[in-house]
Amino acid sequence: MVLSGGSGTRLWPLSTPDVPKQFRALIADRSLFSLTLERLAGLPCLAPAIVVTGDKHVGLVQAELESASIEIGTILVEPVGRNTAPAALAAAMISDPDDLLVIVPSDHLIRDVDGFLHAMSIALGVADDGGIVTLGIAPTRPETGFGYIEMGEGEGSAYRVVSFKEKPGRADALEMIEDGRHLWNSGMFIGRASQILAEAGELCPRVLDGVRAVLPASDGGVVRLGDGFGSMEAISFDYAIMEKTAHARVVPMDVGWSDVGSYQSLLDVSELDDSGNHISGNVTHSGLTNSYVSADSRPVVVAGLDGVVVVETADAVLVVPLDRAQDVKELQARIDGE
Repeated sequence: MVLSGGSGTRLWPLSTPDVPKQFRALIADRSLFSLTLERLAGLPCLAPAIVVTGDKHVGLVQAELESASIEIGTILVEPVGRNTAPAALAAAMISDPDDLLVIVPSDHLIRDVDGFLHAMSIALGVADDGGIVTLGIAPTRPETGFGYIEMGEGEGSAYRVVSFKEKPGRADALEMIEDGRHLWNSGMFIGRASQILAEAGELCPRVLDGVRAVLPASDGGVVRLGDGFGSMEAISFDYAIMEKTAHARVVPMDVGWSDVGSYQSLLDVSELDDSGNHISGNVTHSGLTNSYVSADSRPVVVAGLDGVVVVETADAVLVVPLDRAQDVKELQARIDGE
């Protein structure tokens, strides 16, 4: 199951509500959506995939799937986003009850695909034995923008989950990466469809009933969830199920993962020149260091700056210090409110 909702507002104006970041060729002239499908094609015994997306993105999904290397069974269309739990439960309902459901975002980057497939093979084995599994990322810095997973007792190559911790302060983040017991939460989950639904019936029955009420009969193709979906609680799979189930397990992996969730993370995974810059488009620069500059439709000139983001598109221009790039989401919201 490939999650392809959201608008990636922290990467505005490269990412917009009409064409969010997963459909942009941000890395190596390939979209993150395309790279996600390519990774999944390496999994064994892969059933036709389920893609969950918004109504305005169906055409983008279909265009990407024309050249995909995996078979798509269903495009589930949400009338409005309600976070990951309702989407995952809808996918579980239209799956074979015995299928192992692999839930992955479409807007993340993984450099080490072989390492990812190895970790996924472990997770599939744990899920086959009754676990509901998440993949945890070995942390490399005291990141305050990610959730964390605390590992408990080991069970082979997996660990029991002790707790989930949302976006900590810097002091707590530093303590967590130093204790060796915490991983970043990747937002990827694996579990048998029937078990996910059974756990939802115990742990979040109102969400389960709400999804069941708006899910039409499906034999593949484009399936649109009913309008009542919009009145449901917006809740993550983490909070609805993973934080409450006794079957939560985590498999650590170190695979060059990035959620590409900010201009800093985009710069971190981009090709850089000798001055630490990523430059694309018609850009002329002098004395520029450690910066991300992109020109889409006209010439851009930058001189004498360090650590900045300059993004020009046909619709907008963004100029912001790199260490203030997290402000982009709020600024973009102001534009939409005008």
